[in-house]
Amino acid sequence: MNIEELTLLELKNDIVFQELFGNQKNSKITGHLLSLILERDVNNVNLDLNKRMLGNRIDSKTGRLDIRAKFNNGEDCDIELQVASYEYMDKRMLDYWSQMYTLKINSGDDYNILKPCISILIADYKIEKLLDLEDYHTVWNLRERNHPNKILTKDIELHILEIPKIRNTDIKKDELALWLKFIENPKNKEVEKNMEESDCLKQAKEELAYLSSDPDFKRLVDARAGFLRDQNTFEAVGMEKGMKKGMKKGEKNKARKIAKKLLEMKMPIKQIAEVTGLTEEEIEKLK
Repeated sequence: MNIEELTLLELKNDIVFQELFGNQKNSKITGHLLSLILERDVNNVNLDLNKRMLGNRIDSKTGRLDIRAKFNNGEDCDIELQVASYEYMDKRMLDYWSQMYTLKINSGDDYNILKPCISILIADYKIEKLLDLEDYHTVWNLRERNHPNKILTKDIELHILEIPKIRNTDIKKDELALWLKFIENPKNKEVEKNMEESDCLKQAKEELAYLSSDPDFKRLVDARAGFLRDQNTFEAVGMEKGMKKGMKKGEKNKARKIAKKLLEMKMPIKQIAEVTGLTEEEIEKLK
């Protein structure tokens, strides 16, 4: 198979990303990416808990691209890739984290069974709250206000990676930035020149090529993309109808206010109907 001649699927497609990084057979690839993000060794990656989209219906209405991984001594991790901006992404990340954390304990269990949980967001856009930060990778913990170096607990850890902020990063010296550029565009010439230094990245591209050459998988990807396009169209049409309905309701309220004033001026109901467009019955009810 000649990868160079093959049209690779977009890794930012939810099914493609999830199948590449959420499949247990690719745990070495996912583990390597996690080790770069967390800046420490990641071993024994278990992706079997992850509910891959391939196991669900293609008409899933959620836009959430979510990969669950368990590794090392029971640490849990949630990896999400978002290509569209969400206003409350910070609350969304905390929600994902809290779901992972609270699912670990049952009534009567000791709190010491709780293990650290990590939530990772890979964003294909700049996050508004972080526009003043140049770093493409930021890490968030619970810290003491007056002593920022003092972390209360390492059980909560949020990582945000903003792809647009890697434009001027030297990927020869920063392998994580190299991976993000690969996710952004697997056929990026700059990535191809520097990927020889990373066996896992080469393996990831080979796996993507395999998926891209599978006609059944491509049909699934196309079907999912078609469904999402239809959903966006339906939502746009619904919004337009809602706006028109709201405008009509607003016009109706305005007409009623005018009619009331004209009634106070003793104008004949028939004339008021001609001026406001309301029916005579509607005007009678305003008396």
